[in-house]
Amino acid sequence: MADRAPATPPRDVVDGLLLEIGDWLNEPDPARIRATVQGWDERRHVTARGIIGAHGLGAWLATDPRVRVALPGLPASFGAWLDDQADANRARIERLHGDLAAALGAFSAAGIEVMPLKGSLLGSRSPEPARRPMADLDLLVRPGDQAAARRVLEGLGYRRRSEPTRRPTHDTFERPDELGVASFDLEHPDNPRPIELHTEVKRHLWAWADDDDLTPLLWASASPGRILGEPAMLPPDAALLNHLAIHATSDLLVRRGRLIQWLDLADLALAVLTPGAGAGEAGAGEAGAGEAGAGEAGALHEFAHPRLAWPSLALAARRLPDRMRGVSLAGLERRVPRTLADWTATVPLSSRAGLQPRSGPPIGPSTFTARWDRWAPEPWRLAVAHGTRALPLALGAHLARVVRIGLAPRRGGANAAGGRPGVAAYVEDDDGA
Repeated sequence: MADRAPATPPRDVVDGLLLEIGDWLNEPDPARIRATVQGWDERRHVTARGIIGAHGLGAWLATDPRVRVALPGLPASFGAWLDDQADANRARIERLHGDLAAALGAFSAAGIEVMPLKGSLLGSRSPEPARRPMADLDLLVRPGDQAAARRVLEGLGYRRRSEPTRRPTHDTFERPDELGVASFDLEHPDNPRPIELHTEVKRHLWAWADDDDLTPLLWASASPGRILGEPAMLPPDAALLNHLAIHATSDLLVRRGRLIQWLDLADLALAVLTPGAGAGEAGAGEAGAGEAGAGEAGALHEFAHPRLAWPSLALAARRLPDRMRGVSLAGLERRVPRTLADWTATVPLSSRAGLQPRSGPPIGPSTFTARWDRWAPEPWRLAVAHGTRALPLALGAHLARVVRIGLAPRRGGANAAGGRPGVAAYVEDDDGA
C-alpha cells in the first residue's frame, strides 16, 4: 500500500518552509540548519519532509557536505529520513540507468538514432547521479523512426499506455509488472520506471501563443556520443539549457515547479557560460554533452524562446546567487517584457512563484483546484504567453484559448492504467517534452 501524505497545511507554513529549505541550497549554514530544525514541531517536520520529497531534494541534501555537518545536531528521525531518501534514490537510479543502457543498446542495434532528454541526460553525465531523482526516461527519436522505436521498446517488455489527454505529445511505455506505486514519500526503486518516447520537443502548454518547438535545434546541434557505454545523440549544453529552462518555466506556469530544477539550471548555466566548469562528461571516460559547449561562453542570451526561458533562469539566479555567480542574464532580460522581468525580481521564492506546494499523490486533473492551478490568468503568465500585448487583450486571448481547448475533442483512449488514477498521475509529468 502506498504511503499517503497528510493534507496540505496552510499556505503560509508551506511558503515559509520553501523559503527556509531554499536557503539551504545556496550556501548551507550548519548552525542555522540545526537551530531551525530543532525548533520545528512534529507537524512542521512532516510538512518539511513532504516539501523536500516533492522538490526532489532528499538525496541532494543527504549528500551535501555542509548539510551533513548539521545532521549530528538534528533530531535522529530527520537525519535517518534523509539517509533513507538517499539510499532509495541510489537504488532507483541504478535501475533506471540499467533501463536506459538497455534501451540505447537496443535502439543502436536497430539502427535508430536516439537522443536522451532531461534527466536521462543529466543523471548519466553527472559524477554523482544518485543526488538527483528521476521519475522516468525521456527519449527523442525522429518521426520516421517512431514505429520502429515502438517495436524496440515492446521487444524489451514494455507496453504502450493509452493516454487520456486531448493532445498526447509522446508515447508512454511501461512494464506490465510495474504499475503500482510503492511509495509517494520516497524515490522508491519499485515505483514505476516508464519510458516516454518523443518525436518532438514542444510544450503544447497553457496559453502559449507562439511556436516553441526545439526539435530542429536539438537535432541540428547534436553529435554522436555515448551514454553509459551505449551510442546516443547528445545535444550541446546551450541547447540542453534552452530545453531545461523552458521545461522548468512550464512547470512554474502550472504550479509544479521544483527546486531541483533550479539546481540543474544553475549547474548547466555555468557550463554554458564557462565550458569545462560545469557538470562534465557524460559517464566516466565517455564523450560528454558538455564538450559541444566549447566556444559558447556568453550564449545565455541566445534563447529561441526568451519569454519561456526567462522566468526559471531568473528565479534560479535569485534563489542560488552563489551557485550562479558570474552568470549574466542581462542579454536575455532585454528580450522579455518589463512586467515579466519585474515579476521575477520581486515575487517571493515560494509557491507564489509557481513552486509546487504539495506532496504525495497529485490532485486529479479534473478537479477545480487542478484546473485553476493550470488556467488562472495571472499577469505574469499572460506576459509569458502574450508578451507585451495589453493586459485586456491578453486576457481575452487567454479566455478564448481556454474555451477552444475545453471544446476540443479528446484524443487518445481511455486510461490504460485500468482504473488507477493515482498511478497515471504519478507517471505523467507534463504536457510535452
